[in-house]
Amino acid sequence: MRDLRWRGNRRATYVVVFFALSMSILCLKAFSASKSVVKDSKDAELEVGALSESQDTPIFAVGSIRELFRDYSDDLSRLSVAYDLIGTADEGQLIDLFDQTVKRRYTKEDGSWKSELISLISAQLAPLNLEKAVSLYEAQPLEDVKYMLYGITHAWASKDFDGAVEFARKQDESIYPVALRGIVDASLSLPEATLMDLGTEFGDLAYVERAVRAYKLKVDLADPDEAWTRLINDPTSHLEENFFRIKHVANALIDEYGVSETDNLLSSIISPTLNFKLRQSILSKVALSDPETAFDYALATPNDVFGTMLTPVINTWASVDPESALNRVSLLEPSKIRDRLQQTVVSSWVQLDPTKFLDSVDNLPSDLRDMARMHLIGHLSKDSIEDAITVFADMSEATQQEQAALTIVDSWLDSNPDAAFHWIVSNSEIAGYRNRVLQSFLVKLTKKDADKAIDLALSRPISGETEIGLEAFVIDELKFSDTDRALRLLDRVRPGETQLAAFKSVSTGLIYDQRTGEAIELGKTLPEDEQVDYYDSMTFSISTQEPVKKILELLPNIPVTEARSELAENVLMFSSVRDEGPLSSEDVDSLMEYVSPANLPRVKLFLNR
Repeated sequence: MRDLRWRGNRRATYVVVFFALSMSILCLKAFSASKSVVKDSKDAELEVGALSESQDTPIFAVGSIRELFRDYSDDLSRLSVAYDLIGTADEGQLIDLFDQTVKRRYTKEDGSWKSELISLISAQLAPLNLEKAVSLYEAQPLEDVKYMLYGITHAWASKDFDGAVEFARKQDESIYPVALRGIVDASLSLPEATLMDLGTEFGDLAYVERAVRAYKLKVDLADPDEAWTRLINDPTSHLEENFFRIKHVANALIDEYGVSETDNLLSSIISPTLNFKLRQSILSKVALSDPETAFDYALATPNDVFGTMLTPVINTWASVDPESALNRVSLLEPSKIRDRLQQTVVSSWVQLDPTKFLDSVDNLPSDLRDMARMHLIGHLSKDSIEDAITVFADMSEATQQEQAALTIVDSWLDSNPDAAFHWIVSNSEIAGYRNRVLQSFLVKLTKKDADKAIDLALSRPISGETEIGLEAFVIDELKFSDTDRALRLLDRVRPGETQLAAFKSVSTGLIYDQRTGEAIELGKTLPEDEQVDYYDSMTFSISTQEPVKKILELLPNIPVTEARSELAENVLMFSSVRDEGPLSSEDVDSLMEYVSPANLPRVKLFLNR
């Protein structure tokens, strides 16, 4: 076997290896959750930072794996000490630590530490003595080697890309993603096409694309002036997929030169779509430090009749200083744009601190107070219905008050539906829209507890002969989702218009459930004076849901002559739009027998067109 040894400057190696160690941990954790291993390499940098910070805590050195487990029980301290132990070990010590790790007997609680430690040790050893690392790798079972592979392929590819690729190809396909990550992360300076081909071969092109994109951005941000010149002079860069790079380079230039650079940057972008998105991005960024200037820039955007550029500025400004943002927006000429932006600011303001905002409501312009209270109720009702109702009592604008009432009831429904129902039926302030709130409440309660919804609906009296009881809304909500339950609940429905409405709802559910025969039989239990309306209501549904042969079987069972005629007419006159195709002459003759004499001339004229 050819010499694979590689020794370099110890300090430089330690920095590289420290990064590799973190990446191997990521591979370990990702593999434990999934075989695909798709985390971004950027995550590793964040983990390195977190682990570096953890090392600020005083620790005591250990000299062996046994001491590591004996002296440290919590994961964070143990990992920090393991980093110190492995990171400062020489080649011989690393080999010894690896041997200790694989031979140790682990408790159930410590079982995951074996894979973590061998990944750390092999990643540290591979840059020092790749040949030895590979020999240790080849001596381990598959369930362990997957945690070593990243460090080995990363070290190998750093010196010999082709050799690393050949080695990776010999591994089990289930761990290809780990090998790919190690090779790609060590080879990002190679031609993009080479890395993309490798990603395709090893089955994780998406990871390569993310890694290459992050690398390009890193290079761009090292010299944003040069990167911007390169980007705008390359026509292929003016594409939607390159917006990520363009945006970040532009932001870096704004950081360096200030908001005055905005016009120069935007004038360089050819694509109208990218130009538009970049302006939004830049203004959002500027709004963090200089919202007034960002607002003025947005306001001066040509042809922005919908205030599209103002929206991201206000979104950012309102999250930092909503009071100033609202004052500035209120200076705009009255318009739908101003109204929308005011709502945006108020909504953000409420989210920052609902309790504190409560003290500020009366200081708002009078035309904004109810809108502000509506947003405030949305937050207060999650924790305190009483507080929400107190704010509700101060509202006067009907539309916003109704929306607030619905919000209160929705929150209350989960904790105390009886109290919510009592508030709806007894509160004089919602008299103008009480029925709409009641219906909304019962529909939502039905999805949670249909029996409770029926009980509450029945407790509400029916005030007149033509009024429909609320239980009909409960049954209508169930007609498709639970037709059998809706059918059973019909026994609890009050007679009259309410019963008829509920029966109609259930019949629709039965027909769409291919149970039309049951729907027809159900109607026969109604009083005769209600059957005409009931059967007339189902004729269109039957004509669109059932095949002609089935309809011909059902027609004799419908007890109402007018309904039989209407159903037959619907089938005859709309047969051209049915999936079955044209009616046969026999079907036409059979259907014509059910058409009422008064309508026969009209139907014949239609058929002879």
